[in-house]
Order: sequence, then C-alpha cells, then structure tokens
Amino acid sequence: MPPLAANTVIKQYKVLAPIGKGGMGEVYLAQDTALGRKVALKILPSEFAADRDRMDRFVREAQSASALNHPNIITIYEIGESNGTHFIATEFIDGKTLTELAQSHALDYRVMLDVAIQVASALDDAHSAGIVHRDIKPDNVMVRSNGLTKVLDFGIAKLSAPTDSSDDTTTALQPQTHAGVLIGTPQFMSPEQVRGLRVDHQTDIFSLGVVMHHMLSGQSPFAGDTVSDALAAVLTREPRRLTEVPAALADIVSRTLQKDTRHRYRSAKDLLRDLRAFRQESDFQDNLDRRTESVRIEATPGRSGSRPSIAVLPFTNMSADADNEYFCDGLAEELLNALSKIDDLKVAARTSAFSFKGKSVNASEIGARLGVNHILEGSVRRSGNRLRISVQLVNASDGFHLWSNRYDSEMRDLFDVQDEIALAVVGALKVMLFGAEKTALLKRYTDDAAVHELFLKGRYYSNKYSAEGWTRAIEFFQRAIDMQPDHAPAHAAMAVCYGCLWYFGLLPAGQTVPQCKAATRKALDIDGTLADAHLPLAIITFFYDWEWERAEQAFKQSVALNSNNAEALSYYALFLAFEGRADEALARAQRALEIDPLSPLINMTVGWAYFSTGRSDAALDQVGKMIEIEPDFYGAYWLKGAIRMAEERYADAVEELKRAVSLGGHPIVVADLGSAYGLAARREDAVRILDQLLEMRRREYVPATCIARVYSRLGEIEKAIEWLETAFDERNGEMVFLQEEIAGTAEGDPLSRLGSDPRVKDLLRRMSLPQ
Repeated sequence: MPPLAANTVIKQYKVLAPIGKGGMGEVYLAQDTALGRKVALKILPSEFAADRDRMDRFVREAQSASALNHPNIITIYEIGESNGTHFIATEFIDGKTLTELAQSHALDYRVMLDVAIQVASALDDAHSAGIVHRDIKPDNVMVRSNGLTKVLDFGIAKLSAPTDSSDDTTTALQPQTHAGVLIGTPQFMSPEQVRGLRVDHQTDIFSLGVVMHHMLSGQSPFAGDTVSDALAAVLTREPRRLTEVPAALADIVSRTLQKDTRHRYRSAKDLLRDLRAFRQESDFQDNLDRRTESVRIEATPGRSGSRPSIAVLPFTNMSADADNEYFCDGLAEELLNALSKIDDLKVAARTSAFSFKGKSVNASEIGARLGVNHILEGSVRRSGNRLRISVQLVNASDGFHLWSNRYDSEMRDLFDVQDEIALAVVGALKVMLFGAEKTALLKRYTDDAAVHELFLKGRYYSNKYSAEGWTRAIEFFQRAIDMQPDHAPAHAAMAVCYGCLWYFGLLPAGQTVPQCKAATRKALDIDGTLADAHLPLAIITFFYDWEWERAEQAFKQSVALNSNNAEALSYYALFLAFEGRADEALARAQRALEIDPLSPLINMTVGWAYFSTGRSDAALDQVGKMIEIEPDFYGAYWLKGAIRMAEERYADAVEELKRAVSLGGHPIVVADLGSAYGLAARREDAVRILDQLLEMRRREYVPATCIARVYSRLGEIEKAIEWLETAFDERNGEMVFLQEEIAGTAEGDPLSRLGSDPRVKDLLRRMSLPQ
C-alpha cells in the first residue's frame, strides 16, 4: 500500500503526517475530527487484512489488549475498517522512544530505573489480565518530556503470526518471517521464545532485562551480525555483568536475564518490588545527599537527644468523597506502625500525632509538643481504584523539607507505595536497619486490596474508642477474615475490640472473653511475632485469668516486639503497680508518656499507675495534662475524684465524679460516684446510684464490682461480700485491684472492714492475690 497523503480521511481520522513505520504497518499522526484530539493511526498492511482468519484473531486479541487501563500502557481507542483500509487508532504519545533517548550513549541509570519501574508496573497489570506483550524492546517504550512512560503494541507480536499457528505456543513465536515481517525482535527475545516453546509472562521479564542491560551499557547483550547470530547469542551467550551501575541494580538485571525460568523473576510484581526498593535504598539516598548537602539530619538538641524521632500526621483527604477519611487515616497509621518497629527510631504514637488533625499548627510547635525532630505529612486523592499520594518529610525545627515525593498508582499497588515511603523515611533519617527490623518494616499480611480496605475500616472505627465503634470494627475485621482467614492483624485487632467491650464493663465476659481469646490464639498461631496480638493476650491473662506470671510474660513480649507501643507500656505499668514494683511501673509509665504525650487515655492509665504506687502528686499532674489536652474527657475527673476520696475530701470527690459521669463515664465511674456519696454521708444519693446500677444491670451488663463497691460504702458489708462473690464468678477485671483498694482506704472508710473478713481473705486466696 502506498503511503497516505496528508489530509487523507479514514473514517473520522484526518491524516496529518507520517510518524513511523513498523512490521505491522505505517503509523501516522492524525486528527480525530469527531472528538477533536490527536491520535496515532496505524494502517495495517493489505496482505495482512486479506487473511480473514488471521484478521479475526487479530481483532479479538487487540480488543483484549484495549481493555487494559493503566497509566503506563498506551490506550487503544478503536480497531476498525474504512473502505477496505484496516486501522488501529491509539492515543498519540508526544515523546521519544528509548532508542531515541539513548541514541549513541548509555542512559543514566536513574533515568533507566524510573522507566523500568513504570514498564514493570505496566507488565504487572497486563499479566494480571492474562496478556503477555511478547515484544518488549526500546522502540516499544516511549517517554514523555515529563518522564511518564508508555508501553506500546501490547499483544501485537502474537497477533502478527500466520493463521496456521493455532495453539498460541509455537509458530507464532518462531523466529521466522511472514510477508517480509520478522515475528518478534531477535536480540530482545527470551530463550524459550527463540526455541518456540510455550511462553508466559516471564518472557516479558527477560525482554525487559535485555532492554535495561542495553540502555545501561550502551550495547545489546545479544547483538549479532545476522538474525541467526542474535538468536544463537540469546540461547548460548551469558551477558556480561554491568559494572557501570550500582551492584544492587546489576544484580536485578542479572536475575531478569536468567535463561532458566526457575532462576528468573517469577512475576513482574516481584521485579517491580526490587526495583522500587533499590530506588529507595540507593538512588534516593544519593539524591537526598545532594539536595541536603548543607543540612545535617540529626536530632534537635533539647528534644530527644541524639535519637532520631518522627511523628506521622494523619494524611489529608483530597478526594471528592469525604468517606475516604478512613483510608487516609489508615495509610498514615500503617506507615506509623511500620516505623514504630525500628528500635533506634522514636515514633510518636497515633493518638498524639492524630490530635493535630484538621488544625493549623506549624511544624515547630508540633515537634515541641510531641518531642520529635521530624514530621511526615501527606495527602491522598482517590478516584475509584486510582490513587495520588503526596508525602513530605519535614525538619520540625525549621520547617525545611528534607524529602518529598508523589505516587500515582492503582489501589493494588498501595503496598509497594507504602514500602517505598517507609524506606525513604528511614533513609532520610539515616537510621541503620538491621535484618530483622527491615523484615518487620516491609512485612505484609495481604496482597489483596479489598482485604486491606476492610481492615483499615475496622481500625478506623476501633480508634473511636466507644461501644459502637468497637462493635462496628468487629464487623469489618470479620469480613476481612472471611476473605482471608490468615490475616493475623485482623484477628489481633478483633481481639482488642472484644477485650475493650469487656474491660470497660460494656458487655459480659461470656459474650466477649472467649471471642477475645480465640482471636488472639488465631493471630499468634499465624504469626507469633505480632506484638499487637501479645497485648490483648496479656490484658486478658491479667484481668480475667488472674495468672500473674503468664501475664507478665505476655506484657514483656508485647513491649519487646514493639518498644514504641505506648498502650502496651501503660498497661504493663499498671501490672507492675499491682505487683508493688513501683520503680519499674513508673519507668514504664514515663516511657509511655514520652511516646504518646497527648493521649488522654495514656495519661489516664499512667495517672492510675502513679496513684496506685502512692504518687498522688504525680497523678494530679496527669489530671492537669488530661484537662489541658481534652477538657471534656471524663477520665480526668474520674481519677481526680478517686484521689480526693483517698485524701478523705469526700465533698470534692463528689463534685469531680459528678462531672465525670456527666461527660459519659461508664458504670465503673457511676459506682465511684455512689461510693463518694456514701462516704460523704449522703446516703439517699448513694442509694439512688445503687438503684440505678441495679436497674441498669437488669437491662444490660454492669460489673458486679460496681454494685459491691457502693454497698460497702453504705456499710452494708454482707451485701458487699455477696456481690464480690458474684464478681469473682464473673471474673470482673477490677477484682485484681481489690486488695490494693482495701489496703489504701482510710480508717473510717467502711471498705476497710472487708480486709479483716475471713470470707474476703478466702476470696483473695482463691485469686492468688496477696493478703
């Protein structure tokens, strides 16, 4: 067919100029007159179109390729025919092929690395759809001026085969010609392709390896004077090892070029992961050093010594859908949790870091309040399965941006993006990663984006720290487990929810503790190194099983596996206070506050630890901090009310506890108000509270210890002991502090009379509590 003249119209496409020629025909720049856009118009040879069976198969396969929707794959607009001319209309790429970019010299390895990552991402998407390219070569990879890479001609090598190749395995891929067209490009073929064996996605991986080697070294690893020489080289010649690039990148290229597929990368996803990791660990560090040559990334004096530290702020939701907030929070929390596994890095806990959500606070103030010298912040724009994630690492002392990046990806690539960001942060902070820490940092529990989304939704509701939140969270965690039964974090998170519903007196043990234990066991069976599973185990073993030695082992294990877990440290502090090990308790409490200074709950737990060890002054300091952080947090007034009762300032205790109850305190707080009324000689009010608790218990769960406590302060010892026996049978969590509570009461407090009662002594003995 003669070349088309300018202004020739084929269907609605007006030819503007020729732009290329290949084995599949002439390619023209054309104008789509219907939609007003430029397109690339490929005209198929007439002899190709004349073969009806071959043409039909071509159309079917090209239609499959056109279904691919990936930013690094050229978009096919139409496959059609007009007046006997068969054509393919695709998007027009205003850029250069790799061949044009390289010209007579090798590409800088950073440029090639960026291109290779985009090509590997495109191949991963195509392979997932069951489509193999079969002709990856420099001429089929185009790069725009902004760096965006596009892979051309998906499936075309297979489609150009004669019709007698019916089984998709041999003739179509044989190094032969048809109508003067060579099927495939010899020096970029895989060994199995040259031999005419069945090919799959690993063929594309080999070809991409050849492209990388060629572009990085400036010459083809399998060049030959003739086609036969090139084909023989593919089968017999070992490519020389690249010495022009970092050794880690040379290793990656070598693995793609393994002739034995058993030693080659098994998937484009695996190759993509290694390419991205290399970019973060090596190339990223080089760029960072150049950009921040005059900046020393080290701890800010007066904040956290020489130890690097960071806060991960909640990511801003830039999506049109406000419901994506859970996803933005979840992504930030995933990064926070990953970084918290590094012992040499102090990571501010979620509650403190997320307290700045929606607030206009500068980096310096955030750093000062959290005691960190770096801040990671970002934004997420989500549209369907497409993501744009922007991240920046900031020096808290001066607001200087140490590193930033933007990631455009599909939802299914989110895990790779998270790994990239985590490694980039570690590199920027110059933190030394040991083998086990790196493994923990990059550890994944799922590659299924749908499972991960359900998990993030569950954690979003769990973090609301309410009965409704925990109940909703359990539903999402269960759905994630239904889809992937071995998702250990979902089992562990569900265990925490059940444990909280019981521990805070919202549901009885029979409806929560067995579920909590089962979920914990399952999580630990799947992954015994999961710190988040050891914590609910420790809490249940302590507060429910009353097995002190096993509880401490579990607390120690949880803290050892994640030394940045403020919640584990605060609960361990409570346990140590219960054991009478005041110095150890206070050390753990102070460490928890260092990590999570703005968490009302951590401050409350630490305050109770101080109070339990006789440090009422320190406990009152925590009350002040809680009120400063959140004036309407019931826990501050609950703790202050307990302190005032211990000081025999009963009228003050009543006022504090009334405030706590009005702010939503749970039944335990209501019971303490009833106790304060009893101690303040306001019997009528105390009885009213008691009746309220008894009525509540008829409708919903109220721990028996709550009722026993009010009866004791009313001086009704028999009733108090009767309800303590019920609490023992129900295994109420508060029972572990019974001996401490009795011993700490003033002489005039009726509760003190319980300590000498033989029935209470027997109850303490059965619990193995000290008497």
